[in-house]
Amino acid sequence: MTVSARRDKQLFQWNRRCSGAITLLASLAVTTTASPAAAAYGDGGGHKHHTAHKNHEAKAADRTDREPVGRIQKGSLQIFISINQQKLHLYSDGAHVADTSIATGVPSLPTPLGIFSVIQKQVFHRSNIYNDAPMPYMQRITWSGVAMHEGESIGHRASHGCIRMPHDFAMRLYRLTKLNTRVIIANSELKPTEFADPHLFVHKEIPPDVAVSLPPNGVEPATPKPAELAMHASTPAPAPPVQSDVPSPSTAAPAISGGQKTAATRPPDPPGSGDATMQAPPAQPEDAAKELAKVAAAKKTPISIFISRKRQRLYIRQDLEPLFDTPIVIAQPDASFGTHVLTALEFTGADRTTMRWNVVSLPGGAPKRAHYVEERPRYSKHGRSRRREIEDEMTASPPPSSPAQVLARIEIPPEVIEAISQMILPGSSLIVSDQGLGDETGEGTDFIVVTR
Repeated sequence: MTVSARRDKQLFQWNRRCSGAITLLASLAVTTTASPAAAAYGDGGGHKHHTAHKNHEAKAADRTDREPVGRIQKGSLQIFISINQQKLHLYSDGAHVADTSIATGVPSLPTPLGIFSVIQKQVFHRSNIYNDAPMPYMQRITWSGVAMHEGESIGHRASHGCIRMPHDFAMRLYRLTKLNTRVIIANSELKPTEFADPHLFVHKEIPPDVAVSLPPNGVEPATPKPAELAMHASTPAPAPPVQSDVPSPSTAAPAISGGQKTAATRPPDPPGSGDATMQAPPAQPEDAAKELAKVAAAKKTPISIFISRKRQRLYIRQDLEPLFDTPIVIAQPDASFGTHVLTALEFTGADRTTMRWNVVSLPGGAPKRAHYVEERPRYSKHGRSRRREIEDEMTASPPPSSPAQVLARIEIPPEVIEAISQMILPGSSLIVSDQGLGDETGEGTDFIVVTR
């Protein structure tokens, strides 16, 4: 080989080595500037995202407000999360409108199951738990740190308890929802069904001579607030030395639509039950209920009603604030309710009294395993018995009642029914459950029922 040919070959090899080095450096640069997305979100890791400046955030928020949301019929929104499917199902006015894949909590940090609602929204939120990491299009459902937001690793359990969604769907859902939008989380997929029952509440207009209207500027008139009304109209019942958590059973079989008024005293609140924040039962429920109905009805916003079999009590909230609570009577109080969510969707007639409802029932608890030892005599020269350990799943809790069966067992004071009828509107909800108010229900929340 000539000197010239040898020089050309060496130059060609040197160029190949340089080209490979440049390609390697470029790939390393891309890797270092684009960190794993799973570490860039508030519930998945500690990597900080530094590119979202305030002016950029304002422009992006403005774009979100103008983003088209598609053709979705108007009505109450309901969001259902299925852990087993890793899916979010969106319903509007009782009709299924959209799905998306999601990522929920890992087994060691599971997403809680139960009934929730949107209690805070923020386009650009940063986690106060996981190193100030971003949680775009955040919609909080508990103050203890669970939210729906944009994220990565979609399709399997990957978060610290939050519900992650793809970017496009998170942005679109954020645009659709309002505070108090219902969110129900279960292992399996839940589907609401149409429901009609004679015991459901109907709407009644307040008589004109007692109606309260808000001025044009939207400021409430100088009337006592609901909590103050309940306080001033109540006299706490003296606590007996020993009080059961559940009042004595009633042998009657009353209905939610009426019945004779019965006196009841409120059992003391156990520590951490969440019930201690509610008002004592009114000494004059007729007057208190009338005043509360006037103030609440003037707002023309939906109400939430929670009936607890454990507490034998009815609670009402409006705009994420407690409004009123009162004792009720439940027939067969030891028989399970289960947990049911009933939602008023729309008026069904020109008289604007009856409403169309749907219902979704949450599954009961898993069967409990019983562990016992069976001994059988062994016929041998030593005469010893034979021991065998057995696990049995026949100790499952009794099945919950149907929504119709539950409503037929509930008796509410007539004056409270009248007040609710004046306040209830499409978008209102009724939750009936075996449970009491948990720790998650508090200031700035709707009723939250955590089933796991």
